[in-house]
Amino acid sequence: MIDYLAAAEFHDVVRALAIIESGEDERAHGDEGLAFGLLQLHPPTFLRYYGCLKNRFQPHVLDSWTTAQIKACAAYLYAHKWGNASEEQRDLIITAWNLGEAAVFIEGKRNPSYVARWREAYARITV
Repeated sequence: MIDYLAAAEFHDVVRALAIIESGEDERAHGDEGLAFGLLQLHPPTFLRYYGCLKNRFQPHVLDSWTTAQIKACAAYLYAHKWGNASEEQRDLIITAWNLGEAAVFIEGKRNPSYVARWREAYARITV
């Protein structure tokens, strides 16, 4: 069983992303080998968010790859102000996890089917 508590208050959000990204398969590969693991992170995204916050989601030498990805995803959500975001802003944050931040926030790309799948997964685990 995967422990999402490293994501603190974002644990359900992160788990819903893991469900739709990898089916919660910690060894999943995607995007022609560019994405790996539970949350299908690309290396630049992982590098950007893992350990980026001084007082939250700190990296630790004993973190497994799965825990490190969970912390990186939680830091991503925190950096995008998930806690204060409107539903519309949250949809964009979720979409940016899938398409990339530049694609969503600069180029204006959207993926409503991805958001719908995330919402469905989130609803299942928060019942």
